[in-house]
Amino acid sequence: MIKLVLMDLDGTLTEDRDTTRIDLDALYAIRVLQKNSIKVGLVSGNSYPVLRGLYTYLHLDGGFVAENGCIVFFGKEKYRVCRQMDKNLINEFKSLFKLRDTWQNEYRECDFGFVPANLNNEMLEWAKQKNLYIKSSGYAVHLAYHPAGKGIGVRKLLDLQGLMKEEVVGIGDSSTDVELFEQVGFKVAVGNADEELKSIADYVTNNKSGKGVREFVDKLLKGELNVI
Repeated sequence: MIKLVLMDLDGTLTEDRDTTRIDLDALYAIRVLQKNSIKVGLVSGNSYPVLRGLYTYLHLDGGFVAENGCIVFFGKEKYRVCRQMDKNLINEFKSLFKLRDTWQNEYRECDFGFVPANLNNEMLEWAKQKNLYIKSSGYAVHLAYHPAGKGIGVRKLLDLQGLMKEEVVGIGDSSTDVELFEQVGFKVAVGNADEELKSIADYVTNNKSGKGVREFVDKLLKGELNVI
């Protein structure tokens, strides 16, 4: 029985992958899940303040994971599960590869984002030598200390709720959601997701982003999908 649905934000709850506008069909899907006693949470690379505000005003109830797994919130408690980044290391990375801070870096603790979002081999090698986590979400290049990634935050969130992975659905759009998928029982990729994510999904929606979320929820509650 599904007890929790974890959703990525950008490209998943939005109208498309190139906008921050939340899709109204996705909001409808959230409400329908909650009316059927299924909790909804967020798993995103966004900073804690951004997700904390959305979580409150969307009236979500399943907790959230911010900063690509590094910050977890459930109940009334915030948990940091990654090391805080050294600002000197951040400045070295930006300077070496001529990158700019994303606007949320001012509010980040562990996982920092930079643009342009094009991850290259030189960046990968630099991060490997320093034993750092590095990944592109398609929106930014993310840098953190190991261990990092959405998976460690999701594991913490499920532990806090006493849930098994078989009781959880994950919905996403980018390669950073691969780590989310590893910690859930049923994996959903929206129709405009990265091919890497689609290849491991249990269900790929026909519709993109937020409308894909509603498509999945409609099918789930109608019993049209073989979900665990």
